[in-house]
Amino acid sequence: IVLYTTIYENEIGEILMANKGNNPLQGYLRSPKLYILLPSGGKFSNIESISDISQELPIYPLTSMDETLLRNPDALLNGESMASVITSCTGIKNAYELTANDVDVILLAIRYATYGNELEISTSCTECSATVEDTVDIEPILESIEVLDDEYKVTLDNKLQCWLKPYTFRDSQKAALSAFRETSELNTLINAEADDMSKLITFNKSFQAMADLNIEILSNAVVKVVIPATEDAEEIEVTNSNHIEEWVRGISKQQADVIIDELNVINELGIQREVKLTCEKCTSTFST
Repeated sequence: IVLYTTIYENEIGEILMANKGNNPLQGYLRSPKLYILLPSGGKFSNIESISDISQELPIYPLTSMDETLLRNPDALLNGESMASVITSCTGIKNAYELTANDVDVILLAIRYATYGNELEISTSCTECSATVEDTVDIEPILESIEVLDDEYKVTLDNKLQCWLKPYTFRDSQKAALSAFRETSELNTLINAEADDMSKLITFNKSFQAMADLNIEILSNAVVKVVIPATEDAEEIEVTNSNHIEEWVRGISKQQADVIIDELNVINELGIQREVKLTCEKCTSTFST
């Protein structure tokens, strides 16, 4: 009996110690403000936070730390702040693997969860250049999310079939960061006192770096390439990323344009990005 009593007392003591370590404020932490459908539905990335029942993603409001991160220009430029905020407000661990379509929707939903339904915008009139300010309701935009298809495919002039997927957040950030860096370097070079040959060499290096990155991003958006069957050979499906990148580097501009045009359409899907505004000064209506 003494042995069992001792064991019981030890178990109770461990439970009490465990409960003592729990934060009594745990139940007062932020909770999801809304649930959203993602354009991709998780088809092009593994999103563990999506509900298995409703396929919806919970959206939490920003914390004070999140808001501070968004004020860091350097972290915003390389995507670190955005990725951290998305993880904080959705629970998605690897935000870089999200599609760019999903990121647009998530950021808008976080804005709604934190600051409310109204989004103030300010732009210039396309006719008279006057400043036009207006308020847009976020809720109707989130309610009209366009779901992406399960797959996208283009057929090239040589009969090759190319399966595509949207750009990832990682690739989108790479492109934005590269464009910023190259522009900064070129502006510095223009104002520098270097001779024309040195400037030309630097220009060529910058454009080569941008071209290489464009090939990389384009290749990453190609899921597979299928060589159709012929009388002498069976159909061949190519999924090796190295083979696809080598192929992308060697295709014609016309073929590359077919792929890029389709990707541009895919990457614009998801939410309505344009709103119509009316200029009070000249009464013209335009989209922005």
